[in-house]
Formats: sequence, C-alpha cells, structure tokens
Amino acid sequence: MEGLEIIIISSLAGELPEESGLVDRRPFFLEKPHSSASMAAMGVRGGGENAKPGEVTLAHRGVLFMDELPEFSRNVLESLRQPIESKNITIARVNNHATYPANFQLIAAMNSCKYGFFGSVSSSCTKMPRCAEEYQNRISGPLFDRFDLQIEVPKVNLT
Repeated sequence: MEGLEIIIISSLAGELPEESGLVDRRPFFLEKPHSSASMAAMGVRGGGENAKPGEVTLAHRGVLFMDELPEFSRNVLESLRQPIESKNITIARVNNHATYPANFQLIAAMNSCKYGFFGSVSSSCTKMPRCAEEYQNRISGPLFDRFDLQIEVPKVNLT
C-alpha cells in the first residue's frame, strides 16, 4: 500500500522514472529542497494551476532532509508545522483544492552560527555570540518543539 501511495504521488508530480514507471524505494531527498525553495515548491501553498504536489508530499513515507535550516525563509519554516502535525497538506488554488498525504520524517542540519565558527577554538568571529543567537533564533520555538531529537555535534579539528 505504501509503495502504491509513493507511485501515485510521483505520477501526479510528473516524477516517475522513465525506464520503469515505478518507484522502488522510499523517498529520501538529500539534495533538495534548496534553502531558496518557495512555499509553492515546498507544497505548502500549492504549485502550478492544478495544485501539483510539492516537496512535503513527495517526501511522503520517506525522509525530507533540510540542510542549513535557518537559511530557509521564515514563512516556509513556519508552514511546515501543520503538515508535521496532521500528516497531510491541503493546497488551495483558484481552480482546484487538493489534500495530499505528507507523512514524512523531517531531518534538518544547521551550523551553530551563520559562519560556522561559534564554539570553535581554532577560528573566531568578531560577531560572537550575537551572531549565533540571531542565527539560531531564525528557527521558532514551536518548530523546534516538533523535533524529537536534537544533537549538537562539535566541530572536528582536522589538524
């Protein structure tokens, strides 16, 4: 049943593999979405005239990986709260309203500050700690609350 859901979503988005027409694994997006992704591309406002599925629906039954989380626009980040909670997304367009499944595992990564120097013993920044506070505050408390696991990874010294 899960495989069929993934195939239907991929078909609606026009992303079925040409060679087989089938999807043989759960979605895992390592290279997308990019931090410049719009609300329509993420699928929280709807893409195109016919309410095409976006990234949150394409990640259904799989993983949505968002690298450099604070670099995403505040609107995009806050719009993720609803599908994380309800496991679906409703896209309203002039010609169409569609509710798509959005049961995905959200995994995100971010540096401790915009430049990645906060907490480093080998590099320093003249804007610390204010830079780190401002960068980390780009993620709202309610969105952070939806992460079940948060791990701080210290910078690796390569020397």
